[in-house]
Amino acid sequence: MQLVDEIVDLLSSADPSVENALFKAQVLAHRLGEADLARWVESELKGYAKDVELPSYRIVSITILGNASNEAYRVSEQPLPVMHLDPVIREKLEKKRLTQSISVIEGWCKEDKDLSIVIAPEFYPLLNKGLGNGYQVERAWGKPSMGAMLQVVAEVRSRLLEFALKLSDRLPAEAGREDMKQLAQEAHVGDLFRNSVFGDNTTIVVGSGSIQNVTNSVVKNDMESLVRVLREHQVAEPDIQALQVAIQEDATGGDASEKSLGPKVRAWIGSMVAKAGSAGWKVSISAAGGLLAKALGAYYGIGP
Repeated sequence: MQLVDEIVDLLSSADPSVENALFKAQVLAHRLGEADLARWVESELKGYAKDVELPSYRIVSITILGNASNEAYRVSEQPLPVMHLDPVIREKLEKKRLTQSISVIEGWCKEDKDLSIVIAPEFYPLLNKGLGNGYQVERAWGKPSMGAMLQVVAEVRSRLLEFALKLSDRLPAEAGREDMKQLAQEAHVGDLFRNSVFGDNTTIVVGSGSIQNVTNSVVKNDMESLVRVLREHQVAEPDIQALQVAIQEDATGGDASEKSLGPKVRAWIGSMVAKAGSAGWKVSISAAGGLLAKALGAYYGIGP
């Protein structure tokens, strides 16, 4: 397939352009109808929302450095002790979440040695407790290891390339654009993407922006749109069929109203949330309830 070949060529060249490859992957995700691929590509291109779980390669370790002094001496750019800190505070200081777009991170690669992360003065009293001889922190900052930003870019490049190479083996070279969504389903491209980019048995996290898109995608009383969205979020066919039965039973019994979901549908939601984060449904527990409530609320016309 030409589009996949173009992505492979961009990523495997001597001077690779990860951003351009991601733009092409965005087109590919649309043609394949793969929602998870589309969300990942969009997040890499535009940056991740602050409230979503980041891929592990976007969390980097940093060393805490600082300037400190007492009445007699002053030291500059020295590693500061952190072992005495509460584990939650220590992790907050020593781990940096990189939510920025891939183009910003690529830019940081060029000034790697000069990168520093500001530490708020509110943490200085806690850091002071690890110092002796009356030293007080004057200024503190975090320093990522050399090459940390380059490694993030390399991870995106490697994972996207692995997915594209495996995809080229599964989809026929002569596949037409109109056949791609059907072929993608038959080739289990969604599983291929998740395993290539996030690893086996990974829980897919649906961010708040994605949940909002659910509301916009489901049409009131339109079962086809509801089923499509559930499939996009990896709800299994037997579970979708069970929901359809629950909706029908609530409607027959007169249990569904314009202000609330029926008991059968509520029970179905409960069973799905119990599956979340497992092999039964690879969506995080924190996202599962909101996703289903939004989708079914839109179907019934409940809520904003």
